[in-house]
Amino acid sequence: MKKFLKYFFPLFSLCLLLIISCSTEDVSPFPPTLGTFTVPAKRIGSLPFILIPPTSNSAGTFTYTCADPSIATISGSIVTVFGIGTTIITATQAADAGYGLGSVTAIFTVSQLEPPTIGAFNVPSKMMGSAPFQITAPTSNSGGSFSYSSSNTSVATISGSTVSVAGVGTSTITVTQAAFGTFASGTATATFTVTANIPAANIASDNFDAAAGAALTANGWVAHSSSTTNPILITSPGLTFPNYFGSGIGNAASVTSIGQDVSLQFTSVSSGTVYTSFLIKATASPLCMDQYFFGFGNNDIADTAYRGKLLINQDATNPAKFKFGFAANLTNRYTMNLYDYGTTYLVVIKYKIVNSTVINANGNLGRDEMSLFVFDTTSSYLNEPIVPTIGIEDTSSVDILPGRVVLRQDNVNSPNVIIDGLRVDSSWNLRN
Repeated sequence: MKKFLKYFFPLFSLCLLLIISCSTEDVSPFPPTLGTFTVPAKRIGSLPFILIPPTSNSAGTFTYTCADPSIATISGSIVTVFGIGTTIITATQAADAGYGLGSVTAIFTVSQLEPPTIGAFNVPSKMMGSAPFQITAPTSNSGGSFSYSSSNTSVATISGSTVSVAGVGTSTITVTQAAFGTFASGTATATFTVTANIPAANIASDNFDAAAGAALTANGWVAHSSSTTNPILITSPGLTFPNYFGSGIGNAASVTSIGQDVSLQFTSVSSGTVYTSFLIKATASPLCMDQYFFGFGNNDIADTAYRGKLLINQDATNPAKFKFGFAANLTNRYTMNLYDYGTTYLVVIKYKIVNSTVINANGNLGRDEMSLFVFDTTSSYLNEPIVPTIGIEDTSSVDILPGRVVLRQDNVNSPNVIIDGLRVDSSWNLRN
């Protein structure tokens, strides 16, 4: 027994010492290896969508949270969009087996609604008395409903998509498409023109409604000078002017600085008064001065006597503007007002035939009288003004019998103008 104890206790002590000397450490689980986590950007109004979890070497379940619930909320893995902005979505993977908890974040952006792509929108011109008509909706990549409005209800009123003509003039028609899905609301506009019931011209007229590029000489005019040089051509679009009978009908004529001169002939007028009216828009021309581009002539195109001649003269102190000039024949007179290039004006030239055997108020034998009237879009012109813009009695030239109107392109100092809605009549007849 003593011998046993002698060997047991040393062995026991050694084992105890080994046990005591051994230290223990807690073993932590491995973190999972999470792949890239992305959340696609959306637009406000998008449908709820499901998050795609990142890849992982752990089998733990994922949960998701959104840092800003005013932008999006999450139920399970379904995201519902609420507002516009940017927030952080966190994917958290629960511990599983030998893997611990892990998380990864993604930026989520919600933007404004996408604007719709609205195609061309047009509303055809009409005449007074036209029946109500339906607007043709433009094309669009959005399914939103369309509504329409008129800027000038004295010209057109709209109920639903039905337009009713109310008066002569122009109105801006606006089409509005309602927001739909991820598409925002959008608008487009079109100009709607209503013209008067056009009366037959008492003497002559031309709305230049031939195709653009056609020569005036192929459409009722006769060349009387430089017949093959720079012919006067039809140009598009035509000119518009509120309530004028020839507004927005057909195209226009382009009169440039030098080249062909043309005449529109009519039966000679031997008594009374002749009025010619037309729309005009001038473009800036260097050194544009003292060259007429319009006038009355005798019916014979070989006759070079022209009266009631219209000019444009670039202002010397303000080259961006011009004055209208007017001459019975030889002496030019100019307007006090300055006018703008690129703006459409209405011009009326009056030729009054006076019996040359009658003594006038000045004690002289009567001579024909010519007057120029110039109107802008704010002017009242439906009745003849008492005082013209410029009035002239020609006391030095032989009178003519008006039998044509001429468009003239003389030299490099001549103006470049667009002419439209020309009418020759025996009375002040600008709107029916």
